[in-house]
Amino acid sequence: MPKLNEYLGGLVSEIASARKMADLQTVEIAKEYAKDDLLKHFSIPRMKIGSVDLTVPFAQAGNSVKMSFKEFVYDEITTVAKEAYESAGADDDKMLKNVLAEYEYDYNKIASTIDRASLGSHTAIDEDHPLVQNKTFDELSKRIISFCSAKFEWPQNADLDLLWLSIRNRTISEYQKNTGSSMTDNDVIVEASQLMKIDPKYLIYAKMSVTESGMEWSRYEDINGNPVETLIPE
Repeated sequence: MPKLNEYLGGLVSEIASARKMADLQTVEIAKEYAKDDLLKHFSIPRMKIGSVDLTVPFAQAGNSVKMSFKEFVYDEITTVAKEAYESAGADDDKMLKNVLAEYEYDYNKIASTIDRASLGSHTAIDEDHPLVQNKTFDELSKRIISFCSAKFEWPQNADLDLLWLSIRNRTISEYQKNTGSSMTDNDVIVEASQLMKIDPKYLIYAKMSVTESGMEWSRYEDINGNPVETLIPE
């Protein structure tokens, strides 16, 4: 994935390449005009870019996308417990969202009391992770599981412990994102096929205005009479 500066720089480079292609075409037209007895008296048509306004959509890649508590827990439940969740009706879904919105207050309260320095260099979610060791988000995750187990119809082979572990680990992971401890790069997603899969509220729009400032050759003689050529702004 490209960096944002690489992507925007590439767009500007492509615009400059387009101007080059237009100038090469102008040269070909000039040659044709020169060969024609009538056209050689006409001015040579030449396209010049005044300004180009761009609205560029992109999304932050990888760990940089931040979600609220109710958003990422809802995403985790509907993904991991998809079969049980799909058996729920619209009323249960609405109730789940309302409950997660209430628990978000508890999550924010817990997060505000965590000593961020205790995270150290931990980025992987394992049993040695500080937030796993002190069971920071365990109780909150269990409360969510209690609600889900009561509201959804679970298959006989359903593993609620797996869902609990998934929610706990996702909560730790998202907490790290929100505190910036797992931010490792500034890569961006720019491919249309990938952007279409992302919730529009996570898209970022960069507005650019590119104005042409061309250069032209200037020829003159120095004090010794030697010809000198140099590029100066048009």
